[in-house]
Amino acid sequence: MADAIELEILTSREVVLRAEIKDLYIPAFLGEAGVLSHHLPYLSLLNAGEMSYLDLDGTRHYLFSGAGFLEVRDDRISVIIDSFERGEDLKEEDLRKQLQETEARIQSSFHGAITPAELQVDLARQKELRMKLAICKKIKGK
Repeated sequence: MADAIELEILTSREVVLRAEIKDLYIPAFLGEAGVLSHHLPYLSLLNAGEMSYLDLDGTRHYLFSGAGFLEVRDDRISVIIDSFERGEDLKEEDLRKQLQETEARIQSSFHGAITPAELQVDLARQKELRMKLAICKKIKGK
């Protein structure tokens, strides 16, 4: 297909996805960015967050990716990230439970129950869980 882009997503352990796609949206370092076919060469750091792509059949797929980087060259996209979860593998009920537990720990920080370092970890976890729940909501809305 003339407008197809090759996508390859890798973690330190494996190639997690290879696909021919129409577009890709990423959590680039300076904000969300999109890639279409015939894109100019591009290199970007990636923040952890929602990534999505449109396959050749016209289906939008949602992913949660860890931090990493992306390179676009000659209608090929290479993404190297530290973690990866397919949107359809996310369990909304489990995520909600984890979010409640994390928010309870954050609240306990006001009473000195956790250290400032633990609070920072929990705040980052809260942000990640909220992003994953947003992906679940988008998938439900299809």
